[in-house]
Amino acid sequence: MNLLAGLEKFGFDSINDDDILSDGKDASPRKKEKKKEKKKPEVQEKDLVIDKKVECPLCNQQISYKAILATRLKRLEPDDDLRPNFEGADAIKYGVIVCHHCGYAALEQNFESVSPGRRKMIRAEVCDKFKSIPEPDVETYTYDIAVDRYKLALVTAMAKKAKLSEKSLICLRIAWLRRAQLEHLPEDIIEKEKKAELEEREGFYRQAYDGFMQVLSTEMPPFCGMDMHTVEYILAHMACYFGDYERAAKLVATLLTASGIDRRMKDKCLDMKGDILEKIKENKGK
Repeated sequence: MNLLAGLEKFGFDSINDDDILSDGKDASPRKKEKKKEKKKPEVQEKDLVIDKKVECPLCNQQISYKAILATRLKRLEPDDDLRPNFEGADAIKYGVIVCHHCGYAALEQNFESVSPGRRKMIRAEVCDKFKSIPEPDVETYTYDIAVDRYKLALVTAMAKKAKLSEKSLICLRIAWLRRAQLEHLPEDIIEKEKKAELEEREGFYRQAYDGFMQVLSTEMPPFCGMDMHTVEYILAHMACYFGDYERAAKLVATLLTASGIDRRMKDKCLDMKGDILEKIKENKGK
């Protein structure tokens, strides 16, 4: 029943007892509106790149190059073959320093460390043939620019008779760069261009694979900054890629019985082992 019934005669025909204790405000408290979270601006590669200068140890000229701000990089999950990934930028593009005066180029960590004997070899095989070109006037390095820089570093490494691990790492990084470039190519890219980049990726990946396989038996770790387990793990994935499952199985078996190996890497090896054994079984059944 309506407790205020009977007041209709006084003209109050729309009052009911639900309003007796009301203070005129909403009966149920309003939920506080959630503050709209400000969307964080997307990290752009140009914001993670800085210009640096260094003196070339070959020609003593001051040179500028672009480098990545490692302290601002957010690491993402790596590829299966441990290619590192970062939010907003491909840090691998900035791993080489090139002197555009004399042509000397090297991995950033090796650029300033060059003995007098090797300087002589580089001058004869690189500097005397190099045509001076200016540093590209860009905010960030494109994949093509980055690949060219790595190729110059490879030419220098060949000239100075660098360790096989250094040359193999350069080849691996070129293959990684081409792979990333292919993943970002627009769909309407000219097929001929795409084919050339694909062939380059395959060629340098094979060079890196063959090189690192030799490195295991000819050099002592660390191999250009990488420990034995890291190289063996990368090689296991590369062996699978090239269909060399027997070798991949041996590498994984070595890793699974190794002492001091990272637990996460061991778990990945166990997953890889199952895939490898399945492939070996399939091949035997053909």
